[in-house]
Formats: sequence, C-alpha cells, structure tokens
Amino acid sequence: MYRVDISPMAKEILEDYVILCYQDNGEECALSLLDSFDEKVEFLKNTPLIGCARLRYVPDKYRVLNFWPHIWFVFQIKEHEECVKIEYIIDDRQNYGRFLR
Repeated sequence: MYRVDISPMAKEILEDYVILCYQDNGEECALSLLDSFDEKVEFLKNTPLIGCARLRYVPDKYRVLNFWPHIWFVFQIKEHEECVKIEYIIDDRQNYGRFLR
C-alpha cells in the first residue's frame, strides 16, 4: 500500500472548490465532493497507476486522475518511497498549463 501526500497548494485548491460547491449547490454537494476526493485517494493508495498519463498541458513527469466533473489530481508516483504525491488539483476547463511548468 502506498502513502498519499497532498501538497499544501492542492489542499488549498480543494478547500476553495469545496467552499464554491457549498455556496453554489449546498452542503450535500460539498460533502459529495469530499467523499469523491477521499474515495480516489483510497484508490491511489492501493493502485497508484490508476491515473492516466496524459491530459493536455500536463508534463510527462505527472499522472492525472479525475475525481469530480472537470476536476483532476495531478500527481507523481515516488516508487522508492512507496508514495503518491498529489501536487496540484486542476479544472480542465481553465488555463492550468502555466501552473504545471
């Protein structure tokens, strides 16, 4: 089983999405977003290669995994540490390429 580390930037972005989801759609939607996040983190612990390797503008060193409509984890697998490091959370409808250089 792999350990999953989430960068401070990814945590902050997730918090922003949860707040927006709550404001726009209510508590149930925000909780559903968090449940989906937790579910995919569990998948990464057990099957880190579950993510796909390509999404436009994402450098080769990263993998991506969709966990909510249009929202993706951007992560690296550190085999020697048995760790999955979630570096970013991106929305595929936005210009996220500048953050991933």
